[in-house]
Amino acid sequence: MSNITKAANATDQIQDHVGVAIDRLQRGFNGRIVNGYGIYSDPSMRRSDLIEAQKAIEAALSIIRSTDWPSNAEYDALDQGSDEAVNSP
Repeated sequence: MSNITKAANATDQIQDHVGVAIDRLQRGFNGRIVNGYGIYSDPSMRRSDLIEAQKAIEAALSIIRSTDWPSNAEYDALDQGSDEAVNSP
């Protein structure tokens, strides 16, 4: 499997994790979450939302760090009709 294919798969996984993080933050911090005193009405849920978003972000970062991203030469080889791009050094 080429680096381009591996990186495309990694990108899909990262996008999934980022989507989870965004969903947790939007759902957890949208609407009426503050009481009449300007304080979170349920701080334990806000904490939970932040923790779950953080976990998803950490998972995405882990994939980014561990992925061997394609080089320009690999993209060029693919653009010139190679079925399988060359591996990066």
